[in-house]
Amino acid sequence: MWIFPVLFLAFVYALVLFGMGRFLQPSHDRLRLKRLDNPAVVQTLARGWAALTSGRSLERITDELSVRRHVASRRGDQF
Repeated sequence: MWIFPVLFLAFVYALVLFGMGRFLQPSHDRLRLKRLDNPAVVQTLARGWAALTSGRSLERITDELSVRRHVASRRGDQF
């Protein structure tokens, strides 16, 4: 029964790595999730791992999120 929590934690960790790798990919180079193949998923996980091991890359994620919020707020002001 100990295998289920271990598998769950591994799955969650892989999702975190994938999400970080996805945010580090420039938005114009990102593939849609339906178009991702095995090499693209592995590359995204590797990019997430590299971001997790270097703290400098995490600034890029927060910068991109702040730009998205700014763009979304400007779109809301137009209406």
